[in-house]
Amino acid sequence: MNKFFLIIIVLFVSLNLYSQSIYKGLEYGMTESEAKREFKSNKDTYKTVDLGNNFLYRIYKQNFVYDNDKLVGVLISPKGSALGQTYNSAESYLIHTRVFFEDLGYETFIDNEWWNAPHNYVNSNSKWGLVLNKPDNSIIVQLYPTIIGGPGSNTFLVKLMIWDYNTWVGWYNQQEAKQRENVEDSGF
Repeated sequence: MNKFFLIIIVLFVSLNLYSQSIYKGLEYGMTESEAKREFKSNKDTYKTVDLGNNFLYRIYKQNFVYDNDKLVGVLISPKGSALGQTYNSAESYLIHTRVFFEDLGYETFIDNEWWNAPHNYVNSNSKWGLVLNKPDNSIIVQLYPTIIGGPGSNTFLVKLMIWDYNTWVGWYNQQEAKQRENVEDSGF
């Protein structure tokens, strides 16, 4: 009987070691039905993500990102911004959100020149925005502004993506390898 309990304990510990939270109960590798069930069971938890000083975000289940039918990321957007944000609001959200994650110990992975300047970022065709990683290399936070309404619009939306570290870094490395290949093929 003692061996049975030992096996159960080892299995329980092993499963917990390999489960990785993207945000609260949303775990890396969840199937779509598992993620939706978690969201539905704890909807109030995801309706308001409070980063302090009245900077509120919200998660919608349609903003879950899957790769090979497994949850790898979650898009979080400012609460109440369905119609967009003003330039100043977007800028404030960007700056406060960076400080919030840096205070948690997240480190800079990519620091795009225009990550906190919505007009300049959108006009620069930048790709990554601000990218921070958790020191244990389990989570990547990607933060960038987008424009709503096309060129010349003054309506923006901050996008906060929470990614599984290995998935995001894998995509990043693929893009970097492709870019190096393009440079080599250019003939210069």
